[in-house]
Amino acid sequence: MSIKVITDSASDIPWDYAKEKGVEVVSLTVNYHSQTFTENEEFDLLGYYEHFKEKKFFPKTAQPSPADFFTAYEKVIEEGAKDIIVVTISSGLSGTNNSARIAADMLSQFHEGINVHLVDSLNASFPEVFLVDEALDLIEKGLKAEEIADKLRLLVPKLKTYILLPNLNHLHAGGRISTPKYVLARLLKKKPITVVNSEGKNEVATSVTKIEKGIQELVRLTTEDYTVKPRRVCIVKTGPDATELADMLEAELKEHLPDVPYIILLSGVSISAHTGSGCVSLVSDFGNLLE
Repeated sequence: MSIKVITDSASDIPWDYAKEKGVEVVSLTVNYHSQTFTENEEFDLLGYYEHFKEKKFFPKTAQPSPADFFTAYEKVIEEGAKDIIVVTISSGLSGTNNSARIAADMLSQFHEGINVHLVDSLNASFPEVFLVDEALDLIEKGLKAEEIADKLRLLVPKLKTYILLPNLNHLHAGGRISTPKYVLARLLKKKPITVVNSEGKNEVATSVTKIEKGIQELVRLTTEDYTVKPRRVCIVKTGPDATELADMLEAELKEHLPDVPYIILLSGVSISAHTGSGCVSLVSDFGNLLE
């Protein structure tokens, strides 16, 4: 295949799916307990989530280096790639896209006739997989790599991510929100719902006082008061302790979007390192609105 697809592990791409489809995954690393772990297929994700039971567990993620992407480029070139489509986590959340760009510039010095097409997902987690899946479908349809990259960039703003944070304990303890904001939220019993905005950054969309209301709001906000319907969705949970929330969200989807296909996924380190465990998000693909 002369067109190959690369993404990063912040996509939460299932490893069996990546292997089946021939997608190369460039791994982020996560640091905790004075050790650095690579988020690859061997990474003990469930063991990682167990550590959130500790009072002072604040993992920190690190973006892949340009060398990591260069190695991935070389690998797919050896497999016959002439064009490489690279889907990355939002440049507003990570320097991963910049590492991919630097590596692409390096590659041009060593390989002539190889084109790297960078696609900034302006998102994190499963929206990247939706873009990867779309790219693979367009490759099967015979489109050229440049056309595919252009279509993926049109799809980017049609991908939505809303995250319900039942509490702000981890964000506050890790220094990611100020003490006054944390105290005020606790006093008001606020549970924020964040959204990834058009610049690929997280911002607060609204807040609720009850979990049940928060689950309902995830679907209502996503569908713009139930006026639009995605073509597919993914429920992403940070940790096994978010299973109940994921089940509640699944029930809400079945009620309001009964014919929309969905999957439930355990997130990796890119979101959970910031939010902690116990959160749930709704990721939606509105690519059908482009048709």
